[in-house]
Formats: sequence, structure tokens, C-alpha cells
Amino acid sequence: MDSNEVKSYKQAGVVWAKAIKYAQKKAKENILLFDLAEGVEKLIVDEGAKIGFPVNLSINEQAAHFTPKFKDTITLKESDVLKVDIGVAVDGFICDGAITINLDNKHAKQIEANELALSNAISVAKLGEPVERMGAIIEKTLKEKGFNPIYNLGGHGVSKNNIHDWPSVPNHAGGSSDKLKEGIAVAIEPFASSGVGEISEDVSVEIFSFIERKGVRNPIAKQILNMLDKYEGRPFAERWIRKELEGKTSEFNISMALKELMRIKAIHPYNGLKEVKGVTVTQVEKTILINDAKTIVLGE
Repeated sequence: MDSNEVKSYKQAGVVWAKAIKYAQKKAKENILLFDLAEGVEKLIVDEGAKIGFPVNLSINEQAAHFTPKFKDTITLKESDVLKVDIGVAVDGFICDGAITINLDNKHAKQIEANELALSNAISVAKLGEPVERMGAIIEKTLKEKGFNPIYNLGGHGVSKNNIHDWPSVPNHAGGSSDKLKEGIAVAIEPFASSGVGEISEDVSVEIFSFIERKGVRNPIAKQILNMLDKYEGRPFAERWIRKELEGKTSEFNISMALKELMRIKAIHPYNGLKEVKGVTVTQVEKTILINDAKTIVLGE
């Protein structure tokens, strides 16, 4: 990893830390999740960076891939367990990180267990160490505190304009025998569950990524494809598309265009991921660099 790449990753971490602090300050009872997401993303752009992926605001049993709809009216309740997952890109190099907010503090023990699991995982994330070791210590830490990891979710490598790269980092023992290599960035992402620790796909889809340009007859679909170049391959939100096309076409036409693009596999949908209703999911995440045989934690 050359010095310019390291500089870009570190700068992304600086902006990520500012975005997280903004979210912590603004996440008050009755705030519209739409306003919170838009505010975080505006801060990232105002800081001279780019949005790594749409801000994920997942509540209670929701684990990941939830971002507000355009002009969504959902508000934050005091009892909600809100996961704020933010990605910041500088020159394409991404810092990916998350916190959990619970205004009434009734789930403080679960959040603390998750934070300890992340800290313990980072402590063993060193050049040449097996990736599996991070997963094993995450599982051990959470179980000792009375919670389960989410077994079918985990961390991942990040690279230029690529939010899901090698290696895959499980939140449990077992799995890959791969070892951490020089010159990589890895998002370590423990998810803790008050339930059995297994997520499934929700029917809702608000986040997508570009796969490849294909011929389409639908004029709105063509227009959307032309809009995607500016995201440089990073995920985008349906609300971004609706915001840009507001007043230019109907919401129905936009929905039909997105369905057409999914059907022909020009874009990939990221369905919401959730535990069963009544279960609480917490998440914390930080991105590390393995460079010059050192472990650098971004955003600190």
C-alpha cells in the first residue's frame, strides 16, 4: 500500500469520525430517519469526501442494508436500538464503520459486549494472523456476556470503490484459514443478537449497486443507468435516484425502471437483513489497515 493510499484511507477515517459524532448528536427521540441519513451524507460531501455507501439506519431486529426511503416518515423512538453504519470514500478508498445508539440505555449491556468483542478482535488483527482468530474471539466474547454473534453476517475487506473484498471475516470460530496480508484494509464488524444469531432477507430493497451497462428500451431506466457513473461502482440508494428525478417523472415510472434494471441484472439489490421480530441486534464496526507490518485503526 503506497503512501497516497494510506493517506486517503486515513482521511476517510477522519471524515467518518466526524460523521459518527454528527449522528450521535442528532439521533434524538422523534428525529426523522430520512433527515438523519440526509444530514450525515451531506456532512460527508461538505467535508470534501464521497459517500462510500448509503447510510444504513437499521432498527431493533434489523441488522443491515436498511436506509430510509425518499421522504420517509419513520421516526426514532427512545426505546429503539439504532445501528448507524457509515461509509466514507476518499479517492475511492473507503472507511467503513458503525455504532449502535439506544436512547433509553436498556440495551447498554449488549452494546458494551459488542464493543468489547470488536476491541478484542482488533487486538489480534495482525500481519500473518489467521482471519479466523478474529471470528473466534468475537464469538467467545459475546457468548461470555450472554449474547450470540450473528453467524451468517461478518466483516470484510474493503478496497478502492469496493465495499466487499477479500477477506471475509466471520463472527464465529471456524471458517477460512487465510491469514492477514500486508497492504490490505479490513472492516471488522461484530453483530450481537439477543436471539439465536441468524438473519434472513427482508422484502424491502432500498440499496443497489451497478453490475454492468445493458441495453434497455425504458427511457427512465436509461436515464438511471447514466446517473450511476458518478458513484464509481459504490452502492447507491433508491432515495438518491428519486431525489434527483423528483418532478421529472412519476414515482411509479422510477419503480418500474429499477425493477427492469434488476430483471436484466444491470443493478444488484441489497435486501434488508434482519433477525426475527422481538430480537435485538447491535453492531459496531471499524476499518483497519495492515501496512508496514502495523495495524492502523481508522477514525481514531
